[in-house]
Amino acid sequence: MKTIIFDIDGTLTDMWPIEKAVLLNMLGDSYSNKIDSLRAAGITDTYKIFNRLSKEKLRKKKYYFLYNEAFKKLEQNNFIPNLREYPIVNWIRKNGTKYNFIYATGGQQMETDYVLKCLKINSLFDLSRSINKNNYRFSKGSGMPFKKIAKTTNDIILITDSKQDCMGANKANIPYILVQPGQSFNYTYI
Repeated sequence: MKTIIFDIDGTLTDMWPIEKAVLLNMLGDSYSNKIDSLRAAGITDTYKIFNRLSKEKLRKKKYYFLYNEAFKKLEQNNFIPNLREYPIVNWIRKNGTKYNFIYATGGQQMETDYVLKCLKINSLFDLSRSINKNNYRFSKGSGMPFKKIAKTTNDIILITDSKQDCMGANKANIPYILVQPGQSFNYTYI
């Protein structure tokens, strides 16, 4: 059975509303416009945004701990913004028994699990083989996460919206499909 690796952000949904909510919780609501300005300037890494705006500069380990704590607080208080479901999610639901689905994301496991649960597709994914920032430190652009996944199967393909992910897939000799965020998805030839 073919294994399909999915990127999360930009492929299944837009994670930015959640990430911005967490940043606002960490920095304060008065930072909203500054956060938007950095994002518009092309800075998408929440760690970089935080360290540019915060008076206290944090190492990554501490930042991600605080990020997860802020996420938990927002979730407990039902303050996580609603997610936009991209069309590919419906394709996943319809084809859940035909393929093995795993994810490879640069995001945190806690928020990724939350997203999959909200999209009602978490039961369709093999979470034990999936890769996130918590269980694998190498970036997808390096190809290392894809090489790790490829050790468990030969019949594999990546579906992503990221050109950097595609470069990593090339390094791992894994075929890929590059999609546009929110693009309709009806691939029957995978």
